[in-house]
Amino acid sequence: MGEAKWQPLITKNLSERSLYGYGDPAVSKVDDGWILTATTNDADDAFPILHSSDLKHWEHRGFIFPEGRAPKWAATGKRVADFWAPEMAKVGEEYWTAFTARQKSNALAIGLAHAPTPFGPWIDNGEPLITGGEVLYPGTAASGGVIDSHIFVDEDGSTYLFWKNDTNGLWPRPLAGLLRDHPELIERLFERESDRRTAAFAAAVQPWANSRRPMERFFLMQPLIEAALDNWPRVKPALVDCGHAERIVEAMRTPIHARRLSRDGRSFAGDEHIVLANDLDWEGHLIEGPFVTKQNGRYWMLYAGNDFSTPAYGIGVAVADHPFGPWQKKAEPLLKSVREWWAPGHASVAPGRDGRPQLFFHAFFPQRCGYNAFRALLTVGLEFTNEEVGLRAI
Repeated sequence: MGEAKWQPLITKNLSERSLYGYGDPAVSKVDDGWILTATTNDADDAFPILHSSDLKHWEHRGFIFPEGRAPKWAATGKRVADFWAPEMAKVGEEYWTAFTARQKSNALAIGLAHAPTPFGPWIDNGEPLITGGEVLYPGTAASGGVIDSHIFVDEDGSTYLFWKNDTNGLWPRPLAGLLRDHPELIERLFERESDRRTAAFAAAVQPWANSRRPMERFFLMQPLIEAALDNWPRVKPALVDCGHAERIVEAMRTPIHARRLSRDGRSFAGDEHIVLANDLDWEGHLIEGPFVTKQNGRYWMLYAGNDFSTPAYGIGVAVADHPFGPWQKKAEPLLKSVREWWAPGHASVAPGRDGRPQLFFHAFFPQRCGYNAFRALLTVGLEFTNEEVGLRAI
């Protein structure tokens, strides 16, 4: 086990109505081949459905929510909508898709839709399954949210939902505000003069940024996020020691939650569990995109860490003996950027043509990272033992 070349599967849009590629790809095995669905951001048609009979040739077969068919609770329209990270699973005799959409209240929420076949028609529950979280910073137009849902069906038919608490979008502007009020902290947090200038700029524009739309706020604060991640071993301890930054440090923790779903997928059964959180240096201010697969009698979670729009993004691994854990992480990422592809992330696992497990994930072309930038679909083989997972050529 070890190094193996990644195989690109889709490197251009296969429909004129697909705008941004195939980020957060969810690949699943069906009777006559493989199904892919993916993030669509603010496009008019949400979540493409693609089919392949050989994992080489892919055909666009429509959308889960074509224009005009989005859930009534979801915001739609350019620069308003956010449709992220759909995941499809066969549950009993029907198919379920868990997905993220932005509510009209502006917070991200998780919904669930049902269909008799992978190609639809897809009908959502009529309301979110999980709604956005608390308002951490009153007066900043920032509220918590949830994202990156994953449906795991165990061998006994028990169905679990995993998701991420999306607090990582809440700390950059409060950090900028803290630096605005306490400019002496800039030198303490940032070593390079260029990063200090970035931090000073973010502090200066913070009041105006608070009034902008979510993705505009993201773009305005992105340089500060990157500077903080470049200085992470210095930034986070300094903020922990700072008497003004408790809520900022809290928002830098992005836990993965899990809970059993009811048999009809319209509610939950049992208690909610926090199963993982970002605590390794390479993960930076977030982990996200959980995907659980059972191999060799154990549960393996693939997850993404760090910032999705930078080369520091990668795919990590944890292992457990129960879906609720305890989960033991591997210290280093399974995948990280290479010369040909940057920011591999948000993996799914499905059997390949030989029946062996295969990893499917997105990556950017070099120097083309960012929101609404094209993300390609790639794959590589996986090899599991009882204790380790590695890559294999396919």
